[in-house]
Amino acid sequence: MKLLILGILLEKDRHPYEIRQTMVNRNWNYAFRLRDGSLYYAVDQLRERGWIEAVHTVPVPGEHRPDKTIYRITASGRQEFERLMYEQLEQPAYPQHPMMLAMPFLRYADQTRVAEIAGRQLAACEERIASLERVMAEKARRIPSSALRMIGGMLEFGRAEREWLSLIVAEAANGAYDEVRDDAGEWSRVARPPFPPHPD
Repeated sequence: MKLLILGILLEKDRHPYEIRQTMVNRNWNYAFRLRDGSLYYAVDQLRERGWIEAVHTVPVPGEHRPDKTIYRITASGRQEFERLMYEQLEQPAYPQHPMMLAMPFLRYADQTRVAEIAGRQLAACEERIASLERVMAEKARRIPSSALRMIGGMLEFGRAEREWLSLIVAEAANGAYDEVRDDAGEWSRVARPPFPPHPD
């Protein structure tokens, strides 16, 4: 989050809400988890460490509404941005789809429900792909090459995710994960009694 904030402030001075909207408008929420609490906490930390500073405040009309503080990056903040950027580029990659943590245990799950959940994940994935494809088609000439490459990477990950989720939907719908291990240690499908309906 600190890297994202500092990078955005390199472009121009902004207040925290504008920083958040910039991230969303650029579809970064499809690649990074953006939490308002994390953003405002990171802004406070950056300010405390002298990496950003308040330039001025803008009054907000309306009773009991706080003024907006505009921040800019400092010279030491530019150095910290550079350090964070190269550190981030060196990070090792791991598959990080949230479903992966539960996948080893699907043999204990209601297969119909797994198929339904994977179907919702697939629909969200397809929506994300469509949105990024629109960005590429409509705004490619107004996006820096490095950001285009990032969006291209997000699309490739999304397309691979779509294929993976499609397989999970089909396999769970067919009960492929409903397995038991025999005495020889081999796994095979088993017919179990249906799970009771889950409360919605």
